[in-house]
Amino acid sequence: MSQPVGDWVLSSVQARILEGVAAGFSSGRLSRELYLSSKTIDYHVRVMSDKLQAPNRVALVSRAFVLQILRTDSWPPRIADETMD
Repeated sequence: MSQPVGDWVLSSVQARILEGVAAGFSSGRLSRELYLSSKTIDYHVRVMSDKLQAPNRVALVSRAFVLQILRTDSWPPRIADETMD
């Protein structure tokens, strides 16, 4: 599963991580829920932050909303295009 963001493709794992970050979850909580290590969560957050030129998690979420990657009409936050492969 993937979600295109410009010329970059957001993987399904990154989509779930971004939703969790937008909901305010820590790397520890995300790692437990997604069965990934905290380092893996942090790696994906860093990759997404670099791609969206966001200096921190708050800016990452803000840019994801502005770029309409995240839907503005749901809580908890969800990726805008639910028809991911």
